[in-house]
Amino acid sequence: MKALLVAAAVVAVGEARSLDLSGWVALALQNSPALTGADASVSLAEAGMESARSALLPSVTLGASAGHDWTSDRTFGNFDDESYSASISLSQELLASGGSSWIDLASSRRSREAAEADLEATRLQLELDVSSAFYDVVGAIELLSSTQAALARSESQLEKTQALYDLGAATSLELVQAQVSESRDRLTVAQQQQALQSSYSQLYFAAGMGGSDEQILVDTAAVLEPLTPEEAQAFEVDLSGNPSLQASGFRVDATRLSLSSARRSYWPSLSASASWSWNSNRFRPDYIPDEDSWSVQARMSWPLFDGWLRESRIHSASASVLSSESSLRALENQLAANLSDARNALLTSVDSYSLAKLSLEYASRQLELSQMNYELGGLSLLDLLQAQAALAEAEASVVSARVDCLKAEARLCVLAGRSPRLGE
Repeated sequence: MKALLVAAAVVAVGEARSLDLSGWVALALQNSPALTGADASVSLAEAGMESARSALLPSVTLGASAGHDWTSDRTFGNFDDESYSASISLSQELLASGGSSWIDLASSRRSREAAEADLEATRLQLELDVSSAFYDVVGAIELLSSTQAALARSESQLEKTQALYDLGAATSLELVQAQVSESRDRLTVAQQQQALQSSYSQLYFAAGMGGSDEQILVDTAAVLEPLTPEEAQAFEVDLSGNPSLQASGFRVDATRLSLSSARRSYWPSLSASASWSWNSNRFRPDYIPDEDSWSVQARMSWPLFDGWLRESRIHSASASVLSSESSLRALENQLAANLSDARNALLTSVDSYSLAKLSLEYASRQLELSQMNYELGGLSLLDLLQAQAALAEAEASVVSARVDCLKAEARLCVLAGRSPRLGE
């Protein structure tokens, strides 16, 4: 909790450093266990691809031995003998089950590409989580500033009303009304301070700093401006770059290739081998050319019956294909709906932001007019306090609408497979 204290005194003494959105994202990428796990999955997929590739390479084996034997016999006496041998063998697969090894290599390559797409999806989701938490903190900071300004207005009005009441120019009802307004705004400030701490807690968690005592704050001076209505309308995106959708497509390809490989089990296998060997009871290197032997072989094997093992593998691979294709279609439908919702949310939030700014301008002018009418005696204190409350509400609406715009834009970018804007 120490890292979540964002009081002004902490900032004043310089005990905390501030980061913009790109800095918070870099911090999250460095600390994220999910990103580490996704990267490990890529390494595992690469290892599987290398294993599939090794089946296509030749195998070379070198062997050598040397020994001495003793034999004791009462009839013929004692005998001892030596033995030496050396061999080199090479084997090469020419066509395993009709080329299934090549298909397995292609399938493992697709699996690696799926793992890489999953890694990209994890990175984008992390950026989205951090961006959302970052903008929540920004909103909480601005809301706190807004409520503090509202409290300052209420305190000023309470002082004026108290002075008028002491002079007999204000009623006790008006004094109570001013006191209630000041108390309400003071409570709102306390609630926003608590909300700010909660927002910082979420941001620290998203950035992987939940257990850290380091004090890091949000640099509000580097916050982006929302898109204009024209820019939002021209913000075209599609799902072709979505890494989750790409990963699902790669997995469909991998399962189809695995099914093709399983069906090749009905085909014969071809292999070639060559070997050289030497055996002797004396170690005489100059005699090796006269005592060695060579062998070259080509071999074909064609399993006719294996207890229905091939059929079970084909059925299993077929089921995997159906499952992966079903998952792909479901994901396409879900992402298409999410993309439509995200685009509508962006357009709606941008419009709401424009309306909120107009409402704020209206509330500011309305408060000025109410203040003048009150001073001239043409407006009651209650009406003035209501105008102040309307201004505070309009300020909060602008803050919320701005945060909604930035969060909607970030979500839409991630759905399209792009990083959200992290800085100008």
